[in-house]
Formats: sequence, C-alpha cells, structure tokens
Amino acid sequence: MRENDKLTPRAKDQVLGCMVGGAVGDALGYAVEFEEYRTIVKKYGVKGITRYQLDRRGLAEISDDTQMSLFTAAGILLGMTRSYMRGIMGRIDYYCRFTYLDWLHTQEWTSRHKDARVDSWLMDVPGLYERRAPGNTCLSALHSIEDGNEARNNSCGCGGVMRTAPLALLNQLHGYADGDKLYCDMCAAEAARITHKHPLGFIPSAILNDMLMQILEGIEDKTPRPEFFVEKALQRLPEIVSEEDKSRMYGELWPEEIKKQKRIISKALDLAYSDISDHFAIESIGGGWTGHEALAIAIYSATKHQNSFEDAIISSVNHSGDSDSTGAICGNIMGCLMGRNAIPAHFTEHLELLNVIEEMATDLFTGCVISEYDHYGTPEKERWDKKYCCQHWEPLKD
Repeated sequence: MRENDKLTPRAKDQVLGCMVGGAVGDALGYAVEFEEYRTIVKKYGVKGITRYQLDRRGLAEISDDTQMSLFTAAGILLGMTRSYMRGIMGRIDYYCRFTYLDWLHTQEWTSRHKDARVDSWLMDVPGLYERRAPGNTCLSALHSIEDGNEARNNSCGCGGVMRTAPLALLNQLHGYADGDKLYCDMCAAEAARITHKHPLGFIPSAILNDMLMQILEGIEDKTPRPEFFVEKALQRLPEIVSEEDKSRMYGELWPEEIKKQKRIISKALDLAYSDISDHFAIESIGGGWTGHEALAIAIYSATKHQNSFEDAIISSVNHSGDSDSTGAICGNIMGCLMGRNAIPAHFTEHLELLNVIEEMATDLFTGCVISEYDHYGTPEKERWDKKYCCQHWEPLKD
C-alpha cells in the first residue's frame, strides 16, 4: 500500500474528534430539537440542556444527522475502495447516491432485506434502523432517485451541510484531487445537492468542507481561531467551478446567495466577539433550519467558545431551532480543532452507536487498506474486504 505521511496520531485524534464530536452535538440537541428556548430553560434550568437526556436503555440517541453522516462516509469509502481495487472511480460524491438509498431503506425497513441491493455495511447495524425525525426533503428526494428520476426541489434546508464532514476528512488526508480545495469543495457541495437543490442548501457544505480541510492541513499557529478558516473558505467560495453547471464559477452562478451566506457568517463572527448572550445572539442569526443559518450558528458557537468543546456544544443547541443540526456541525468543527481526547467522557460513555461511529472514523483515517492484488492476509485487510466489497459487518470483538 502507498505511504501517507498525513496519517499522524494527531490527525487520527482529529478525525475521531470530528466524527464523534458531530454525534455528541447531534445527540445533545436532538432532545430539544423542536422545543422553544423558554421551554428548554423551564425544563433543564437557566443554562438549558447541558447533559444528555437518556432513553430507557440509558443511551443518548443520535438523529438522522449522524445517521446520514455515517452513510456519507460509507459512500465515499466505497468509491475509494473501487479506485484501489479496479483503478477507476467516478467523482467521489457520486457514490453517496447509493448509500443514501441504503439510509432511506433503514427509515422504511426494520432490518436488512435478504434480496435487496445493498451498497453499505451499515445495513448490518441494527441500531441504524431507527427513524429519528428524518428530513422530508431528504426522504422525498431519495424516493425520486430510487424511482429513477432526479430530485426536484428548491430546498435550502440544513439536511445537506449536517452530513458533510466525512468528505473533508477523506479529501484532506488521502489527497483526493491532489488536495485541490476548490474541486473538493465542489464535490462536498454536490453531495449535498443530491437532495437539496437551492444554492443555500449546498453552498454551506462547500464552506464547511474547506474549513475542515484547512484544520486538518494545519498551520504554523498551534492555536488557530475558527474565524481564520472561515475567512479563507469564504475567499475561495466564488472561485469554485461547478461541473454540473457548464463549468461556470459559483461567483457567476449564485452571486446573491453567496452574498447572503457571507453576510450571515459575518454577523455570526461579530456576535461571537460581542457581549450579547448566546441565546439572543443565536436567535438573531436564525433557527438553523436552513443550511446557511445552521452553518452560521455553528461557527458562532465554535468561535465564541473556541477553547472549550463542552461550552461550544452547549451554546450551539440551546435555542428555538434545529438544535441537533447546529450541534452536529459545531461538534464537527470543535472535534476537528481539538481532537477526540478533548471531548469530555460524560459525552461519550452514553453515546448511542459510539463503536460504529469510531469504527467509521478509523476507516476514514486509514483509507482503503486493500488493492486488487492485496486484499487478504491480515485481519484488517479481510475486514475491509468484507465491509467495502461484500457489504457485510459484525461488531469487533473485544
């Protein structure tokens, strides 16, 4: 296998932090997703929800946000494996179409069907067959694709950006498109565009991908501020070339939407350095139901509380809006910045499907470990072959 000098212990900590952090924010926010802020405070106290609301099994439930992030990861790793095994592959986001249909089936079935087409080993994970407030846009778009039609909508919902993080992790660590951020940003946007067709439903994914790639890339400043990565991503945004739109640049295609996205992020950054309380600051940004608002809220909380994973996550979910999605995106950012080891134990010990999330994160970190002529001989290679070539999984033994 090819050597990769990016696969350092620090990078592994960041990848695990990004995926687990996203799930932490998702699980904390899921309990209050549809509640008004005043109801949250009345129920949990003046600081709002700060600890998980556990189910009857003693677990903090993840939502469709983490589910779809896992299926995003499965899709791009399926594409990577095809490249290593056959020497050819389509554009990386293309494979998400197949695994998103797997996710759709987990929302409709109770277990893996014997004769169904399956493109992801996640179909062998019983805990993913739970319907956790899936977005109507995602469901209807994927039903259209399953019927052989392109999805048609004008949705700018946050269901695209909340599942973006795995693309950035693979893109940066494994040199997809030779590390060309503009191209990788476009692929992340197109993965969101599979289901969300309004520019403000997929442009945020390009920004988040760029930010996370920068964080993983590292800079000389050992304690970079989140806004540093935001500013760089926003500078590149108009220059992204859309292959789906006759190779025209984003700045030409969607100038007004880009201006709107930049304005709301600038507002979020200004608020992060003000004395306004988190609740009022976030409420002035929006509810996070749209992609551009959800990203802005996550950036606000990550910037306001950049030295504390816990404070940032708590800030990002305590508002009258899409708390699980804003929490998930903030968790992706903070986890990537600070690493898995910075996440407090009380946020991981009761987290649903933690073993699956960490296994997927580890797969994103290592990348494909097999090739056409070398896919047996070690437990790691045989497990990869079983998961990404045969689409079967069983829990790792202790």
